[in-house]
Amino acid sequence: MDSAALKNLAATHAVLLVAMMLLAACSTTGQGPTGKPVPDPGVARAAGLIDDNWPARQDQLATTSGDIYQANLDSQIQALEKRLATSQQVPARVSLAGLLYHRFQLLGRVADAERACTLLQQAMEQEQLAPGEMLGYARILSGLHEFDTAQQVIDRAAQRGGDPAAISQARQQLLSSRELPGDMALPESSQAGAGSSLPVPGDYITAVQQAAKMLEQGDLYGSSQLLRMAQDLYADSSPFPLAWIHLQQGVAFLRFQQYEEARIFFAAAHERLPQYYLATEHLAETEALLGNWQRSAELYRQVSEQTNQPAFWHGLQLAESELGNASAAQEAGQLADRNYRQLLDEYPLTFADHAVGYYLDTGREQQALRLAELNFANRQDVYAHLTLAEALAANGQQQQACGHIEELRRAGLAPPEILYPDASLASCSP
Repeated sequence: MDSAALKNLAATHAVLLVAMMLLAACSTTGQGPTGKPVPDPGVARAAGLIDDNWPARQDQLATTSGDIYQANLDSQIQALEKRLATSQQVPARVSLAGLLYHRFQLLGRVADAERACTLLQQAMEQEQLAPGEMLGYARILSGLHEFDTAQQVIDRAAQRGGDPAAISQARQQLLSSRELPGDMALPESSQAGAGSSLPVPGDYITAVQQAAKMLEQGDLYGSSQLLRMAQDLYADSSPFPLAWIHLQQGVAFLRFQQYEEARIFFAAAHERLPQYYLATEHLAETEALLGNWQRSAELYRQVSEQTNQPAFWHGLQLAESELGNASAAQEAGQLADRNYRQLLDEYPLTFADHAVGYYLDTGREQQALRLAELNFANRQDVYAHLTLAEALAANGQQQQACGHIEELRRAGLAPPEILYPDASLASCSP
């Protein structure tokens, strides 16, 4: 893949992948419920969509191998790093930041995201970023939950004469990351249970956006149809977007407690792009939910050593404990605790929501609630409401927890986390 293709890839997918990656990363906490059937016929119909072409195999829909893809990305980054060592060219700095952030999306190494932000912040302080480049910086900040700073950057882009349509779109994207949707209306044909005549989106990113919207309304079937369309609409050689589409379908099944089906899609994403840390982590999680602890431990160790992220060390701790490996479990648990303390100290807004589930799992409910409240002060989207409700319920504040669930219902939302009879949040009856 040449330099232009990699640059376009990083720029194009940074717009949407941030939000969807975080959705996947925060979709569950701990081991979750026991997987009882959901009283929704859309679940069976969604599973019925799985066939020999969904998810597509490499021999059906060929993309670049993961090793070649990462090697090309690394070589582009190295070339730009060498160029910046001798000349602080602004275009090279912006391109490098975009590629570093994309590598963070792929490999999950926080240092890459940190360096990307540093490069863009330096360029902005030196008045070297064009308005369009500022909006790219704002998207990265939004993906890291630094919403106030992202708003300031967007305002700066507007002051510098940025394109009004692009500015408006950036403001809307930021707003959607921070608040509940104001209009959840979908075409009549795509309402839950209809599903037979969905409008065909014009591109795969739009299809995934619509799928996410339908999932939050409790329509797994309609969401799955759109994700299936997204695969059909994808026509490029990069493995990353296709693995990402399969990941989203896996997350959808996982959130509806359909673990066998979820594993099919996480395994497809992992096979196509083994370096993709979210695919590996979710495959490990699903293997654990299915009781396959040895496979889960292998995957968790792989992704933990690749990313050093504490949530994955915690997953490894649980798997090793189930396998009776007390020493390995203790070591992984210590790494999880130490790394969470460090990340929450350095990036509290980025990792607060991730850490809530960890502290609930480890019996530190008050600490989990403090983090959930910090996260909610920064954003009030559907996941922030769910996370805070979970923490409130765990601290015995059921009435306050149900207040957040009622707010979701008033917004026309029905996320799967409130549909299960055995889920703590489902006790908040309509």
